[in-house]
Amino acid sequence: MAWMLVEQDGAVLLAHRKAERPPFPDLWVLPGDVMKSDESANETLARVAHDELDTYVRGDEFVATLIFSIAGNQYAANVFRVSLGGHPRYRESGDYIQVAWAAPAEPPDPIPDALRDLLAGMPPAQEDTKS
Repeated sequence: MAWMLVEQDGAVLLAHRKAERPPFPDLWVLPGDVMKSDESANETLARVAHDELDTYVRGDEFVATLIFSIAGNQYAANVFRVSLGGHPRYRESGDYIQVAWAAPAEPPDPIPDALRDLLAGMPPAQEDTKS
């Protein structure tokens, strides 16, 4: 899997998956998807940004790999800090019920424990000091 860590004004963008859309049904997660067999992580991020958020990836940086066990299945999600072009807007026909900005230390429930731990350990966003 490839997930996007999108930050803005000290908040992160989280997506609440629809109950009928595995993996991670009815959970809050980072925007992303399972990588298709012919896709790289960057291509997956670009596809999700376009198809699910109506935007595009301007840049990305690998952050971590999270390991999950959900309903007896094992998943690994590669998390990339992503800069998006434009303003993300989720598509109701896609995988998400809603997307929302949340404080990393106070994500909504339900959320996978490994993701909660990653967000809780994030350093505060640095202020842009350019003049």
